[in-house]
Amino acid sequence: MDWRKLITLKHLRMLQTISESGSLANAAEKLNLSPPAVTVQLNQLEQYLNVKIVDRRPNGRINISNVGIELLSLFRQIDAQINRSFNTVELLKLGKSGYVKLGAVSTAQYFCPWIIAKVNKHLPDITVDLVIGNRNEIIRSLEDGKVDLAITGRPPRQPLVHAEILGDNPHILILPPNHHLLNLGKKLKNASNDEINNLLKNDTFLVREEGSGTRILLERFLDTVGRGREFKRKEFSSNETIKQGVMAGLGIALISASTVTNEIKDGGLKTLKIQNLPIVRQWFLVNLMESNLSPAVITFKNFLFQNKLDLIPNIKNKL
Repeated sequence: MDWRKLITLKHLRMLQTISESGSLANAAEKLNLSPPAVTVQLNQLEQYLNVKIVDRRPNGRINISNVGIELLSLFRQIDAQINRSFNTVELLKLGKSGYVKLGAVSTAQYFCPWIIAKVNKHLPDITVDLVIGNRNEIIRSLEDGKVDLAITGRPPRQPLVHAEILGDNPHILILPPNHHLLNLGKKLKNASNDEINNLLKNDTFLVREEGSGTRILLERFLDTVGRGREFKRKEFSSNETIKQGVMAGLGIALISASTVTNEIKDGGLKTLKIQNLPIVRQWFLVNLMESNLSPAVITFKNFLFQNKLDLIPNIKNKL
């Protein structure tokens, strides 16, 4: 019999639990099953496919084969679609017409709530849930089908996505109000890269984790002005911590302007206009290339682009 007709969600959920827990014994505990029962399900799955899926090590730990990894990807997509359908059913019971799951990188969290508020007002029949995470988390959620659309500063190469520009995303250098560079005024604005390099050489840059889009921009900026020299860096896990760190005098930072508009307006942070700054990038709305968007998602997407001038902050002209 065709193995595709034999594999069930129970088999896939079992494999997902084994992968997450790291061993058959731990998976059995999470599934409220006995270890032999989990072993029987795993053996069934391997017999159906006629291939080894889980390699059990002497220490009890496991290794998932390439076939198993593909099945895990399938389960994540199925599970995401089931959850989305259940959410839609609950909303339909309440008289709503649709459901949208929107993902956004952490630097977009400062304006995304305003998008949802406007949707709630003008499209009351559509419910939008917001998921915030770092870039890797949001792209993974998009690939697994856990979000319908994502707002990011840089579209991924993989998976293949359809990307459209929402608006400008300028990145600026922020400093505490008492920073010595602020006394240089117009001289700094016209400084050469070599002069900027000398002025910044004793500063510590507060940075996000490896892979962050903002960190990549900073590295490019420092390579331009420093020509390969090493600058002092201190890593933080969030933009909020970086903002507080700069205000506390721990260092300076390159950051998306959308994250610090209030602090700059209130005088808690200052910014510099120097050569190559601000670095203006764009916000993108992306969805999987092969995805079939629901009518609710299409309606939301059209509404967002029709109103993007009001919903996406126009910070560039205010810097």
